[in-house]
Amino acid sequence: MDFIPHTKGEKMAVSTTKQTSEVRLRHLMPGLAVSSLVSVIALVAMGSIVRVTGYGLGCPDWPLCHGRVIPPALTGAWVEFTHRLIGGATGLQIVLLGVLAWRYERRRRWVSVPGAAVVALLAIQVPLGGLHVIFEIPPLTGLIHTGIAMLIVGLLAVLAVGIHPAARRLQRDAAPILRNRRLLGWASFAAGATYLLILTGSLVTRSGASLVCPGFPLCGASYSSTLTTIQMLHRYTAYSVVALALGLTVWLLRQRHAGMNRMAYAIGGLAVAQVGLGMSNVLLRLPMWSRVLHLTVAASIWAGLVILWGLCRVPQEE
Repeated sequence: MDFIPHTKGEKMAVSTTKQTSEVRLRHLMPGLAVSSLVSVIALVAMGSIVRVTGYGLGCPDWPLCHGRVIPPALTGAWVEFTHRLIGGATGLQIVLLGVLAWRYERRRRWVSVPGAAVVALLAIQVPLGGLHVIFEIPPLTGLIHTGIAMLIVGLLAVLAVGIHPAARRLQRDAAPILRNRRLLGWASFAAGATYLLILTGSLVTRSGASLVCPGFPLCGASYSSTLTTIQMLHRYTAYSVVALALGLTVWLLRQRHAGMNRMAYAIGGLAVAQVGLGMSNVLLRLPMWSRVLHLTVAASIWAGLVILWGLCRVPQEE
């Protein structure tokens, strides 16, 4: 067979096609970063539904459900299986985002490093979820599972800031505000306190301390125990987070910048809603809707504060 070399035009056509494909993939990244973040928060909400309904062992095995790919017609099985389906769809988005970040943004460490880290955490989180089921949902694996889930939320929030054009526009427009060292410190402290708040909340739930304090805002119990200490640790952390979030909201509103004002209203509104949900949990004796929303709003506050921190910290160009 004779060897027929490519003509110059054919090489240019192949090169142009490749470049077009790369441009399309890179344009996919901003939307994928946002959808991954939203999907993870939705997954957190679904995981909370599984927990509060008592269907954590609705599928008593893993990765199958009652030994089947498609579970039997049982409510508990389908609640847990829905959680797994959302987890699978979310995981695919995260892996694709991580691959694209490493492939096209490797020189930008604020994109490539979080992209690789979030995939690594996902690789830990998936089998950990399986072990949580196999060992019949022990508190320790549940606490670690929650902690890793929130780290994934945080990394995706940083990726969204590093990738999305809207974040870059806001960084340019609000540069004098975002360069304020006080804001960076405030956002860092508030975000760290929120992460601690979520962990203490998980500890309260998994230790059985949810209703050990019948009063609000103080405990209202006539005795002291390890469980009351756990509950009040969570409450005092919550009071600190709310004070930080509301103080941050007021400070941002005083800057009189439209984009930062929207962030302020979002963070402040979520903080106020979280106080109401915390009160509902105690005074209404743990209604399911309030427990689910309580964790979901906490995850949203965490994501919002990490985004604010990222706007202050992530450079526009590297």
